Amino acid sequence: MGGRFRTVRRAMRTAPRPGNEESRLQKLHSYNILDTPPEEPFERITRIVAETMGAPVAVVSLIDRDRMWMKSRRGLDVAEIPRDLAFCAHAILSDQVFVVEDATRDLRFSANPLVTGDPALCFYAGAPLRTPDGFNLGTLCVIDRRPRTLAPNHRQLLEDLARLTVDEMELRIALQTAMKEAAEQTKLMMVKDEFVSVVTHELRTPLTSIRGALGMLNAGVLGNLPEKATQAVTIAHRNAIILSQLVDDILDMQKLQAGQLAFSFEPVETGPVLTETCEDLRGFATDRQVAIETAIEASAVITCDPRRLRQALGNLLSNAIKFSPAGATVRAHLARTRDAVRYTISDSGSGIPDDFRPHIFQKFSQVQGTSRPKGTGLGLAITKAIVDALDGTIDFESVPEKGTTFHVELPMRRSLTRCGPTKPGRPQG
Repeated sequence: MGGRFRTVRRAMRTAPRPGNEESRLQKLHSYNILDTPPEEPFERITRIVAETMGAPVAVVSLIDRDRMWMKSRRGLDVAEIPRDLAFCAHAILSDQVFVVEDATRDLRFSANPLVTGDPALCFYAGAPLRTPDGFNLGTLCVIDRRPRTLAPNHRQLLEDLARLTVDEMELRIALQTAMKEAAEQTKLMMVKDEFVSVVTHELRTPLTSIRGALGMLNAGVLGNLPEKATQAVTIAHRNAIILSQLVDDILDMQKLQAGQLAFSFEPVETGPVLTETCEDLRGFATDRQVAIETAIEASAVITCDPRRLRQALGNLLSNAIKFSPAGATVRAHLARTRDAVRYTISDSGSGIPDDFRPHIFQKFSQVQGTSRPKGTGLGLAITKAIVDALDGTIDFESVPEKGTTFHVELPMRRSLTRCGPTKPGRPQG
């Protein structure tokens, strides 16, 4: 540590330690800045000071327990010196700019090796680096090898740039903290996603078996059951289907986020897709005492993934059924525009509150309210991702207590350069 400065003359007056020294050191170390490489924001500050004030030396110094370490330095070839020799150790004792016009005539410093030897320090002016909570960690200082006075505008410059230096230190630690928190959150999310993935995959196989067995019992394949047993099996089968769909939704969302949800494009007749989807959900609608009305104004052949299209339309239809009151009718309509086909799914439910509209397609988003059916909040997020992957658009309109209508438009033509399976967001066909 600055070997040539180890010998301190007895006549030299060293600076006392601040009354808050231990707390000050703790604050200094919290910035994680000591012994770090040069950084341009601090280099820029010392460059401005030296060039503006016409001085050979400018330093951003930090006073550690036994040394003065320089984060940025111009005109010096050492990175640190013993604290007992540092003029900055005196400067941190005050909140004002500390000025020594001629060190050779100042009894506190005339015997200092930095004055009597290299770098032959004569003039010194240092503004303390004061943190927002009141700790002076070091200084922004300027040094000259000849006596001089500090002009008022230069004093103001030092004070302003010292505050800017502390701002840079605060920004530095804020960025470090944010990066650390982001890394921790990313790690937690990875662990959570891995856990969810493993659990859902492990659930899928037994759920498939349970669902199949309950379906056979419900259909009487294994013989007739007593009436009460039949009712219990019917309820269990229905719940097994719901749980299987939940598992599938979670797995699909993970694949979408990872860009791994497979799409297989082929020519598809749009009318039968809607008809088949409505038929698949007719039993669910009957259980809810909701009717499904299908109207195909015009069908067309488009290039898309029929399975994913049915999945998207099925999500919209099941939501419409779920949110419709008993005795209501859900309407599914297919029309054709000049260069697209347009699916419309309408219900007469309670509608979407205005404050929830911006979040409607976000995963896990659900409208708050005890009277509304609960779900996972994944269906519309998956639907939006699928429609995007099919080069389509989805929007909606809703009137409180009157219902909601979703529109899905898919293009009639797709670029021939985008063929084969693809990841969501960049489909080919």
